[in-house]
This record gives sequence, C-alpha cells and structure tokens, in this order.
Amino acid sequence: MIGVSDTQPTNEKYATAGPCVLGPIGDGTARRRAASVAHALATSRELDLMVSTELSSDHSEQLPESHRESHCSSTTGIETGNTLDPVVSRHNPSALVVKRNASGRLLGGLFSDRAERLSTTTDVLTVDGRGDTDRIASVLVPIAGGHHSQLAVETGLAIARANDAAVDLFHVIEDDSEEARDRGQTLLDSVLATISDGEADRVDTWLYEAPNAPEAITEQSNYYDLTVMGAPTDGPLERFVFGSTSKQVQREADSPVIVAHAKDTE
Repeated sequence: MIGVSDTQPTNEKYATAGPCVLGPIGDGTARRRAASVAHALATSRELDLMVSTELSSDHSEQLPESHRESHCSSTTGIETGNTLDPVVSRHNPSALVVKRNASGRLLGGLFSDRAERLSTTTDVLTVDGRGDTDRIASVLVPIAGGHHSQLAVETGLAIARANDAAVDLFHVIEDDSEEARDRGQTLLDSVLATISDGEADRVDTWLYEAPNAPEAITEQSNYYDLTVMGAPTDGPLERFVFGSTSKQVQREADSPVIVAHAKDTE
C-alpha cells in the first residue's frame, strides 16, 4: 500500500495475497475501464489477474491497446456467477474490481452497498461507464486522509504508470484560515513523502479553497480523464443524514470516477 516509501509494491509485500480479480461487468465502457484498472493494479502489485469468464475467451480484447501487453504475469478465467462472495472466499484476492451499483431506492443511503460489504475481506475498486477508456493522460486524486485515500493514491499511480499519465493530489480547504491551509498542506506533504523519487515527477499537489468540497471536486473532475477517490468513512446512517463527499461526486460528475474501498483492517 501507499504507506511504504516505494509505491510500486513487490512480490514480497503481497506474498500471502491472492490475485487481483475482475468481476462480471455488463456495460461495455465500464467493462473496459474495469479491465484496465485491474490490469494496472495487478502489474503494480506484481500479482496474477483473474478475469470473469463472462467477459470473453480473449481477455485482451477488453483492454485499451496500451494495456494489452505486459500488464500482469498471467490472466486466468474464472466463473463468478451472480455473486462474488464464493470467489472472494475461495481465492482471497488482493483486490477486486467491479462495476459500481447505482441504488435507486429512496432509502438506499441507509444500506451498505456490495463494495462496502466485500471490503471487509479485500480491497475493492468500483468503476462506472462514463467517459472514454482509451486515453488517460490526467488523473485527479482528491485527498481527505484515512486508509481509503491511501488505496486511492496507490490506484491512481498504478493507472498513471500504465498510461504514462500525470497525477494531481487535490485537497479542498473549506475555510480560508491559516490553520486549515497548514493542515491541508501537511496532509498533501505526508502523502507525497510516501511516493518514490521515480514516481514523483508525474505527481503534483494542489490546495484548493472552496466553500463546498463535493462541488469543488465535481467541478474539477471534469478537467481530468479520470478521478480516483476514497470511499466514505462515515457509516450509512451518518451519510444519509449529513451526506457524503464521494457519493455526491459519484452522482454529479460527468467524467468517470473510481471509488477505492480499502480493506477493513480492524
């Protein structure tokens, strides 16, 4: 994970981890994006990749051209069916990449979604079907702190590495006090310090003053090819009452958003 000095993990770090798993994806754009993300993360972690056999017998066809060679040591087809729980139990994956569920229920915010449930045992990345998949030159990673942000940074860097893209680490200051600015800069500096010298050239940090963080992230995300952000840290009830930054960005952004649900280590 991003907590070590070298952001390109080694086999030793994930020696006991299972492969990355790409779950069943129905929509064409979401399918290609999920395949790209799964391949990039598998490559970064130097792990094998398992792909749902629902995609096709030729998995490389699901990838942008830049991802079709040398993006994981092997790709294996697996039967996933309608639920991923047996697959997760059987293979103990290092990470799982799936399409994000869009709940249409009035009280949907009161319930944990599939990604939150699965993240009790593995890292989970959710993708949507917005935007383009074949050209990623810029990645926005909003930073709010916490273990979900760490996975978002790792994922953003893995995707950027696979596409030779630039990464902006972005933190919103909702008041103009010197104390808030210092806290924000300290947070960005602490994340930047974990990135290796070889990766630092593609990374920039950005403090942005705005009265509303979700609106600021949504607005800025439209200037990037991809946004990778951490999942909500509050429980379902708190999100239902007070709202959630990542949930609002997911709903309102016009560009694609990947949400990182880091494995619950508690």
